[in-house]
Amino acid sequence: MTDRGKRPADSKDSPLPLPRNEKGGILITEDELKVAWEFFDTNGKGKLTMSEIKRRLQTFYKDITTREVKFLLNNQPEISFDELYALLKDNQLTNFDPVKEAFKVYDPNNTGFVDMDIVKSFFKELGYGEISDEDAKIILETADGDKDQRIGLEDFRMMVPFGQPDASGSSAD
Repeated sequence: MTDRGKRPADSKDSPLPLPRNEKGGILITEDELKVAWEFFDTNGKGKLTMSEIKRRLQTFYKDITTREVKFLLNNQPEISFDELYALLKDNQLTNFDPVKEAFKVYDPNNTGFVDMDIVKSFFKELGYGEISDEDAKIILETADGDKDQRIGLEDFRMMVPFGQPDASGSSAD
């Protein structure tokens, strides 16, 4: 069976009609970015260094390089929230689904479903403690919107506050 054969039937390869910014890129709101910022700015300093970002990202991307983090920071040694927002708000990303990209972190074997062992390891590595099998079962039941006993991309999409399809069908706000 090929990898494609393992993908669920509801998997979509075409881009979603996501809300767009004035330049046609993905709309990133300040509120959405603040959620991500708070995940990285654990000390509440208001600035993030390359090493802080790399340390947090390594939970999800074990092989991330300093060069890649430097690229993310626009070659700056540190970045503030305002600087990051200014960098991202006028992006021109047109063929990108942020939820699908985030989902890949939870589905490293490309099965089309979240790997609950990965979820458990993320919780532990991020310092939130161990997730018991019972807790994992509760997470699964809560996130499993289509009740197929697995968390697929569409279930995952309903859990995250960003990258939601544009219900209005318009291409800019």
